[in-house]
Amino acid sequence: MPVNSRLQIYSIEFEDSDGGVCIVRCIGGIARVGQIFVAEEETLEQSVPQLTLNQIERYNRQVEFFDPPHNARVHLSGGPLAGLREGSVLVSLDLEPRS
Repeated sequence: MPVNSRLQIYSIEFEDSDGGVCIVRCIGGIARVGQIFVAEEETLEQSVPQLTLNQIERYNRQVEFFDPPHNARVHLSGGPLAGLREGSVLVSLDLEPRS
C-alpha cells in the first residue's frame, strides 16, 4: 500500500519569498529530493503554496533521502513559508511504495 512522505517542522532557520531552510523530522514515508509537499491545513496559521524539497542535509552532508524518525535540515522552494510554524506537517503529493 502506498504511503505519503510526511515532514513535521521543528524550526524555520531562514525564509524568503521563494522558500527557506527548515529543521524537520520525517514522521512518515521516505522523504526524497524533488518531492512536492503541501501543508496539512489544520497545522497552519495561513495558506502555504506547494513546496519542492530541493536539498536534504544530515550531519553536515547532503543526502538524497531520509526516513522516520530521523531529523534533517531541508531547503524548500516554491513560495513563502510564512504560514508554517513549529509542529506544522508537510505531506508529499507523490506516493512512495512501502517496503
